[in-house]
Amino acid sequence: MNTKRFFLAWILSSLVMFSISYLWHGIFLNDLQRLSYPKGIFLTGCIITYLILGFLVTKIYLMKFPKSIAKKPLVRGLISGAILGICTYIVSLVVGVSFNYSLSMRNIIFDMSWQTIEQTFGGIAVSFIYIWIYDGNPVEVIGRKIIGD
Repeated sequence: MNTKRFFLAWILSSLVMFSISYLWHGIFLNDLQRLSYPKGIFLTGCIITYLILGFLVTKIYLMKFPKSIAKKPLVRGLISGAILGICTYIVSLVVGVSFNYSLSMRNIIFDMSWQTIEQTFGGIAVSFIYIWIYDGNPVEVIGRKIIGD
């Protein structure tokens, strides 16, 4: 059961993050039109990257958190995704992977915010799998926790 839950969370978070990234870069911003190499190579690299990011966000989610956070799976997912998003952006900034040709502080903050939001959705996907398998329907569970029993 633990392995099944882990793999479901990993794959779902990878799919969610890849989909959001593709919508943002491929449809809204048209960044994929500016690639200097074949899109197939880029998309293959993206799939591998998002499988790694999905694995990492799931592992971060499973780390020990303080008890006040550990009891709140959605908060754990948000924190796990945000941590991964910030770290991912810092790595890509240092390596020089960006669709922007001129980086200003405004671009850096915007890009880091977007990356953090994207990975946070991955963390939410992980928390939904863990809530669903432990407690049932995530929407009902979260509603009960927000509104009360």
